[in-house]
Amino acid sequence: MLSTSNLAMWIILLPFLGFLHNAFAGLIWKKNAKKVVSYVAPGVVLLAFGVALMVVMTELPNAHDHRLIGALIPGTSAATPWINLGGLRINFELLVDPLSLLMAMIVTGVGGLIHVYATGYMAEDPEQPRFFTYFNLFITMMLILVLGGNFLLMFVGWEGVGTCSYLLISFWYKQSENAKAGNKAFIVNRVGDLGFALGMMLIWSVFGTLSYFNDKGTGVLQLAGAGHAEGAHTALHAISVMGTPVSVAVLTTICVLLFVGAMGKSAQIPLWVWLPDAMAGPTPVSALIHAATMVTSGIVMVTRCSWLFSQAPQAMQLVGYIGLATAFVGATIGLVQNDIKRVLAFSTVSQLGYMFLACGVGNYTAGMFHVTTHAIFKALLFLGSGAVIHSMLGEQDMRKMGGLRKKIFKTWLVMWVGTYAIAGVPGLSGFFSKDEILHSALSSPGNGMFLYAVGLAIAFMTAFYMNRLMHKTFGVTAQFVDGELPHQHHSNFDDHDAHGHDDHAHGEHHDDHAHEDGHGHSQVHESPASMMIPLYVLAFFSVAFGAWAKFTGAFEKFLEPVVPQMTHLEAPITESMGYIISGCVAIAGLTLAYILYRKPKVVETGQLIPAETKTRWEKSPLHPYTFLLNKWWWDVVYNGIFLKIGGIFAILLWKVVDAGIINGTIEGLGWIVGGFSRLFRKLQTGYVRNYALAMLFGVLVIVLGVLGSWSIAAK
Repeated sequence: MLSTSNLAMWIILLPFLGFLHNAFAGLIWKKNAKKVVSYVAPGVVLLAFGVALMVVMTELPNAHDHRLIGALIPGTSAATPWINLGGLRINFELLVDPLSLLMAMIVTGVGGLIHVYATGYMAEDPEQPRFFTYFNLFITMMLILVLGGNFLLMFVGWEGVGTCSYLLISFWYKQSENAKAGNKAFIVNRVGDLGFALGMMLIWSVFGTLSYFNDKGTGVLQLAGAGHAEGAHTALHAISVMGTPVSVAVLTTICVLLFVGAMGKSAQIPLWVWLPDAMAGPTPVSALIHAATMVTSGIVMVTRCSWLFSQAPQAMQLVGYIGLATAFVGATIGLVQNDIKRVLAFSTVSQLGYMFLACGVGNYTAGMFHVTTHAIFKALLFLGSGAVIHSMLGEQDMRKMGGLRKKIFKTWLVMWVGTYAIAGVPGLSGFFSKDEILHSALSSPGNGMFLYAVGLAIAFMTAFYMNRLMHKTFGVTAQFVDGELPHQHHSNFDDHDAHGHDDHAHGEHHDDHAHEDGHGHSQVHESPASMMIPLYVLAFFSVAFGAWAKFTGAFEKFLEPVVPQMTHLEAPITESMGYIISGCVAIAGLTLAYILYRKPKVVETGQLIPAETKTRWEKSPLHPYTFLLNKWWWDVVYNGIFLKIGGIFAILLWKVVDAGIINGTIEGLGWIVGGFSRLFRKLQTGYVRNYALAMLFGVLVIVLGVLGSWSIAAK
């Protein structure tokens, strides 16, 4: 009998209640709606974090097999059916185990800090209540995804976060680029979602259920776990359903289809192209998507299904190589980006590749360890970049920054912490989680040394482009005139309607720094406390969490009951030596950027490569700089295939097949039927004598027919 949880539902319900409140706040609170929403929106998420902690401390320790089943709807039980049709039974059930609770704490903890930050960042936006309505709904859907007790509930959350990402990326929808970015994210994710849906259907057809666990022991993951245990000492594992073995080919197909879904949500090749454009939304949106919610969905799903993947080695190999390729591509593109948020976006693509590499080599704990540390330092970096954008009145181009260290020293300090963490500087969180992945790759069967070498090269590039970001933003000579910064307008309203509010809105601080001329010029300044306090908290955990988790072993021990332990070869390099190598690689990348960007001419202009040289390079589409600047031409290829060629094909389908054949056939049939109708309509005169004559004629035909048949029969 599975143990039950009484608190788990409130982890989801609290943000959901916040969503409902924010949606109707204008009707309830009238003029005070924005102020009330700024307290309710972060408050419900942080309360949900407190509930998750309570479940970890009070309910989970007493659970059988470290697993609890909870109800989703108050007043019901976990066995309350949602769908019960034709043998398909789906319950409103929540699975509460170390994996789901870890993700719940990340989503509500880091997400709660992002909410607090957003109260300052969005304070002056006229549509702030709508923003927090979407924000709370985003958290709700992500929690359904990670806490749902079956594949269909996970799919509900899966589609929910996709919808919310569309709403938030295109939040300022009156700017066409933002609307296009939201559409791009939504459409690309639909491709991946089709794979997830097909995988889910195949799971149902094979296992006869979509529940992870049940009291009968026939849940999908229960059967997969039993098969893993049975085959633990053999070359082949053995999942069986009702005594019938599940073939490796079928299992591999299931895993590949699920991974296609993960490619979309977690931005892996070839479905990664939407994530860089997700920068169109307000910076808190970028932080929430990239750090705590949507992009981690694929990692969580693969880890949740790790008992299946562990018995489909070809699918695992695909996961690992796709992850490595994505990490490499993302890192190379990040080397040449000029938009501060786009640099961080491509670093997210790259770091997600690292996480899938960990899953592909069978160290799911290492993958989730990096999910956790990345959520912390990537939220810090995105929110820090938002503070920079705020101080620059909406400017995001690093070529127009520089010299900000003395002007916004506090922001510079926390950004350095995040930079060192993601670069893998020894002692910080990213160092421990990234090295765990690299060591697992090195000790994996097959091409372990190749995976390790490419992983180190990616780490080097990460350290380089992050230090490049810091020098171009804070270190070189200021490329602007303080006091003459133009406002970069980001809003659904013009400057007059929005009172000069834009995506760097900062409440009462706006007037403190504005010139009397009223032209929207202002000086560089630090962000308000509501934005800085979350940065301090995230900076602390970016420093301390990784070392605590590694040296206490608490993280690995916490997840051990819910992920399979894979057998690895003995690595040719010890773990201690691996730490030294990866630490040296990180420092080398940082040092190279420091040397290059501390040259006097570079410090003066802010450009490592002169603008004229770049212009000349950009004329050659195959030049490495142009190639990387245009994201390996992925968008160009996709536009050519799906928009131009696909558009021509769509026009042919429309004009030839739809308008010509289908409409022509229907209209032709209609014309024929109409013609016969007009002919027979003339027979309906309305005169009784005509009808009597027609009946007489009919009787005469029948009589003649009968007489004729008799004469034929007589012969």
